[in-house]
Amino acid sequence: GFSRGYTVKDPDGREWSTKFPPEAATEVAASRILWGIGYHQPPVYYLPEWQASKAASPNPQLPARFRERAPKFHGLESGETWSYYENPFVGTRQMNGLLAVHAMLGNSDLKDLQNAIYTLETPLEGAKRWYVARDLGQTFGRTGALHPPRGDPDVFDETKFIIGVEGGYVRFDYHGRHRVLFERISPADVRWACQRLTALSDQQMQDAFRAAGYPKVIADRFIRRLEQKIAEGLQLKD
Repeated sequence: GFSRGYTVKDPDGREWSTKFPPEAATEVAASRILWGIGYHQPPVYYLPEWQASKAASPNPQLPARFRERAPKFHGLESGETWSYYENPFVGTRQMNGLLAVHAMLGNSDLKDLQNAIYTLETPLEGAKRWYVARDLGQTFGRTGALHPPRGDPDVFDETKFIIGVEGGYVRFDYHGRHRVLFERISPADVRWACQRLTALSDQQMQDAFRAAGYPKVIADRFIRRLEQKIAEGLQLKD
């Protein structure tokens, strides 16, 4: 992928996937925001500094995103992958809302390999399988087909979210490889997603970026632009 990393085991024998910058921080912040509005995520953590034995790079290691392979969270474990083109939710408000949030965050890394189906040992909230949009590091920049910027407050500030409404569907400022996925998203779908985002308090937004290791001055810039995009989505008319 774009950001390198390691598979590591901690002293208790738990196995973790680690990812280094530039996507370590962006993934944690985006994951917390998606989870906050109802899209399940595996627990992910940001460590600003850590030590590793037998590593190819000297200690201390770079900051990293840590995601446990089999977290002790309702027996959660990933297996199969899933596609945005073929899944039980294609065309639903929830799926279209998720795509709208991807456009808002600047995420164009929508490959099948990024998505995981998690199974739970016991049902949680009536579900025993989670279709999870994972590996969210290509965010807080601009969409693009080849190495778009990510985690860049200047780029995120200047990048548009919505271009307009045409034929009853929203036209996003989206430049990734999967533009067809964004062709039939209605203003009501976008408003629905934005209404869920407005339910997050300022403290919750701050916590998402704090968990990702961002200093407050940078977090404030990302949050301010997110709030502008949310307001833009709420103003859309059918």
